[in-house]
This record gives sequence, C-alpha cells and structure tokens, in this order.
Amino acid sequence: MIRTSALRTRTAARSPRMHAWLGMLVLLLAAPVSIAGPGSDALAAGDYQRAATILEPQATRGDSEAQFLLGRMHEQGLGRAIDRERARAWYAQAAAKGHGRARAALAALDASAAGRRAPTDRAATTAPAAPPPQTDAQRLQAMLNGSQAADRLRAAELARTVATLAEAGDTVLAVLLGEYFESALAGTPDYAAAARWYAIAAGRDHPVALNNLGAMFYDGRGVLQSYPEAQRLYQRAAQGGDRVAQFNLALMLGQGRSGPIDVVGMNQWLRKSSDQNYARAQAQLARFHLEGVGVPQDLRESARLFRLAADQGLPGAQYWLGRMTARGEGVQRDLAAAANWIIKAADGGVPAAMLEAAKIHEMGLGLISDNARALAMYRRAGEAGIGAAAERLATAYATGELGLKPDADEAARWASLARQ
Repeated sequence: MIRTSALRTRTAARSPRMHAWLGMLVLLLAAPVSIAGPGSDALAAGDYQRAATILEPQATRGDSEAQFLLGRMHEQGLGRAIDRERARAWYAQAAAKGHGRARAALAALDASAAGRRAPTDRAATTAPAAPPPQTDAQRLQAMLNGSQAADRLRAAELARTVATLAEAGDTVLAVLLGEYFESALAGTPDYAAAARWYAIAAGRDHPVALNNLGAMFYDGRGVLQSYPEAQRLYQRAAQGGDRVAQFNLALMLGQGRSGPIDVVGMNQWLRKSSDQNYARAQAQLARFHLEGVGVPQDLRESARLFRLAADQGLPGAQYWLGRMTARGEGVQRDLAAAANWIIKAADGGVPAAMLEAAKIHEMGLGLISDNARALAMYRRAGEAGIGAAAERLATAYATGELGLKPDADEAARWASLARQ
C-alpha cells in the first residue's frame, strides 16, 4: 500500500493479487526493475527522499535519465531547496549524452537565467538576502528528504525537540516523527514508535496520518495486521480528501480484503483520486476503461487518462499509451509518437517496454533503425527475464545478425536464459 506525507507520497511493499479477473489491478503498480525506473516511479509518486536515494548513485555512474530527473528535482525544488546551478550541471551531463528532454530543459533554464540577469552596466546595490533560519522540524525534514546530509545523532536530538511540540498538539510534527521512526535515519526503523505518532495525529483527523497508519495496519508493521482497520483508516483519510488514501481504499475494495469485492466503489474512489491528478489512479482507471472492468469500455477515455499519468513520468502509463498510439486505439495512430512513449517506458524500467523498444530500434518502427540500440534493449529485456528477448539474442549470436559476429558461447548463454 501507498503512504503519504505532508510533503510527499511514499511507496511501500505491495500485497499479492487474490483474484485472477482483477489481475490487472496491480499490473501498473509494481515497482520497475531496471535503471532509473524505481527512481522515476518514486519521483512521479512524490516520494522525493526515495527518488533521490535511487537516482543519485545512478546519475553518478552516468545514467542520463537519472541525471535529467535529478536536474528537475533541483530546478523545481522537489524535496530539496531550489538550486538552478546544480540543476544546470545535471542537465548538462545528460544533454551531453544526447538526452533530448535534458537538452530542452537546459535551454529553457539558460533562457530563464538570461531573462533574470541584471544589465551589465549596473552593479548590484544590495547583497542577496540571507535564507531564513531553519527550525528543528525543518532540519529533521531536510535530512529525511535528502536535501541535507543525514546525521543520525543530530537527527535523534532534533526528534526529541520536535516530540515536545508534537505532544503539545502539533499534528504535522507528529506525522514528521512517524516518518522519522519509519526511516533509516532513525537507525533501525522503529515501526511501533512510528505507529504511535501516526495514531496521535490520526486521532485529530490528520489525513496523512490516517493513511500512513492505515498502511501500517495493512502491512502489519508496528501494529497487529488488520485489513478491516486499514480500510477504516483509509476510508477516513479518503473522505478527508487525501488522494493517495482514495487510491489505497480503491485497491482494498477491488481486492476484497475486508469484505465483498466492490468494483463500483473501487472505480468511484479511483475517479476521485484521478481527478486530483494522482498518476497511479489515472493509470489504473485507464486500464479499466481499456478492458471495460467496472466501467464502460472507452478507448478515448483510457488514452486520455494514460496520457495524464504518462506526462507525470509514470513508466507503466507510458508503455500503455505507446501501445495504444501504435495501434490507433483511442488516439490517432502515430508510430513516431508511439516509439517515443515506449522508449521512455523502457528507460523507466518496464521490461515489456524494453522488448518493444528493441523491436522498434531493430525494425525502424517510427524512427531510424539502429542495431546498437536494439541490442542494448534486447539485453536489458533479456536480463529482466523477458524470454523472447533472450531468444532473439540467441539467434542473433548464432547467425551473426544485428551486426554481431557469430559467437556460439553467447548464443548458448542467451538460449539458456530464454528457457528459464
């Protein structure tokens, strides 16, 4: 289930599917498995701390998508203070590798800087204003979201100070303490302490606390697992307008975890969450409109919702939008646009999209064929467990296709992976 924060949302472990006919319920929601995918997914969900934790080492290793996303985080102040110079540095590194969106972002950033620049013949008359001093709560939040270096001893001191204010009735700080005790910043997470702080804020109807406590009851972390209690808490948060709780409640109703399956209620809450621009809800509702599950089959509405989620960077939505665009389902058929979306989804970590992207590069579907890129995508898809990709590589190595020299050992290795 999904957690929320006053400043972000956070993805937690998901449960196995219970009903075959609702298998698609979590298909779009599983965390991607490859480069930049989980980071992109966390960023789209608003989980800036997790996104930065994943993206920063990838960017340092030279991944252009991770560099671009980190640039966007610094430019827009997502989980950290706005820092256009650091944003520019990351964009520049990604742009140098041919990343199109990074090039566009870099050009826009430079144009904006030129517009803000003072005339060269007039000296500044005042020094830049000093930033306002941070409170202890802001310092703790900054460590949690990664905008300040983590210091466990200092964080523990800050948490004790924050606890005094939270005990006096500050529900926002109670939620902050819940997040702190759930995190690695506290050393070993103390889920029981996190649940206690969430319960304090939930008792005052704080929607984030209600949702997060509901997620703890769903997972059985720090509390005795209880699906009925999880659903009750999600319901309260959802009725209070929390879009992530609305999504979580929809999943529970669709799974029938705490009572009969309620497809109508599931789709009603998905619609409410989607209307608040929550990408996961938009993508899930889009899939239901595509298949006609609990709602009328409507390809145009499906494509519209997938586009909303895809524009927010959700890789699963990008994949499905690409497929629909390639087929002309709900949108005008456009192979170039379809290729663009599917390649984005592949870069975001969707294994099925990696296979499709490999075929696009090999056959030139919507773009110029490129054997080197096709091979790279086939390898990523094969390593991610897509048997068809491993089979294609086995054939290519056996016969010397795709610009490869015949290599019996590599052909045998990929053939073995295809059989697994």
